[in-house]
Amino acid sequence: MPSIDKRQSRYTLIVLVVIVLFGYLLLHDLSGGTLLQHNAWDSYTLQALSWREGRLDLGQDYSYLEIAQYEGKYYCSFPPVPTLVMLPLTYIFGANTPNNIVVMLYAIIAAVLIYKSLLLAFMRPTSAALLAALAVFGSNAMWMSTIGGVWFQAQLLNLVLLSGAFYCALKNRRFAAYVLVAFAVGCRPFSLLAFPVLFTAFAMKDYNASGAKGTKQFLCVAITQWKYLIAPAIIGIAYMMFNYARFDNVFEFGHNYLPEFIEAENGQFSLTYIPTNLYNILLRFVGFKENLQLDYPIFDGFCFIIANPIFVFCIIRLITDIIKKRMEPVRIVTNVCMLIMLLFLCAHKTFGGWQFGARYTVDMIPLGIFFLAWGAKDMIDDIPRSYQGESSWILRPADRVVCMLGIIFNIYGTLALNLAG
Repeated sequence: MPSIDKRQSRYTLIVLVVIVLFGYLLLHDLSGGTLLQHNAWDSYTLQALSWREGRLDLGQDYSYLEIAQYEGKYYCSFPPVPTLVMLPLTYIFGANTPNNIVVMLYAIIAAVLIYKSLLLAFMRPTSAALLAALAVFGSNAMWMSTIGGVWFQAQLLNLVLLSGAFYCALKNRRFAAYVLVAFAVGCRPFSLLAFPVLFTAFAMKDYNASGAKGTKQFLCVAITQWKYLIAPAIIGIAYMMFNYARFDNVFEFGHNYLPEFIEAENGQFSLTYIPTNLYNILLRFVGFKENLQLDYPIFDGFCFIIANPIFVFCIIRLITDIIKKRMEPVRIVTNVCMLIMLLFLCAHKTFGGWQFGARYTVDMIPLGIFFLAWGAKDMIDDIPRSYQGESSWILRPADRVVCMLGIIFNIYGTLALNLAG
């Protein structure tokens, strides 16, 4: 197998991080110097302060936030894991935590993890850096990473944890991979769908290594993974205890007690929402007005592969794998779980409020990266020798165009929304 120049990979990573940091400095400068500011849309800091006082509720209502109301008390309506990050920061900064910097760091860490995952797939460092930049800064994560609001803390920390989990999976670090997914569930519950992907990847690795044949033998190998699931189970029980203590329901994080969903005819989740949301994120496109201004919807998103073009690479890989009959169990399960996650997200009453694109689909990006990275070694024979170097594959000119367009478009979206606000 080809090898990666470690010195070049480190240098490329440093260049990527420096460029990104400079870019954030410029973006926040255009927004009025907001990098060091505290964003008030931060239920997690409020929850951390309440924990320090020995309370599970927030003590009062905050009309500008999505606050759950239950039995006369007010609660943070989101899963709790991001509060664990904000808690130590409250001891230093009090209520004015630097959440704008926190979400920026989440995005950078996610890009680093994706970059390192692509290196494990024998991608050349410069190409890996560009594709990692597309996955994070050429997606809706770009806009979210400039605003330290509660919604964006949850999604971006989830992006970090799932990206870390799949990086660990590619390194065969099973305990860490499962634990990171368990913590990701405490940011975005649909991250549960990463568990079947990990389970299949590790089970197939053991099955192929054992030389066993048949379904019975596969089940015998797969069941040996039970020991890696103990820690995630403990984390899951902790979530349930937390939920029960607040809402008398082990599965309730609080969103169902938001006034918006209490008053909704079909509740927070319903199959009736799926057709409209699917139409919006598949067939609702960006257009032009008569003066050539862009015309795109602000609420409930538009075609998600325009906002998050990393999925263009996933779709092309999927089609190629099907044609070349390479859809082995890990790839099948990964794509099925991505599809199920997309349908679950579309079953939500809204597909994101004030936003750019379809930000909920950012939750699927780590699974897409894993799909690309897991299958990369089998692509070597499909790539012209002129595009093979020290590593098995690099981005072709057309791929680089997609990356640059995606990054430019999402930087534009970030400026359009932030300056408009």
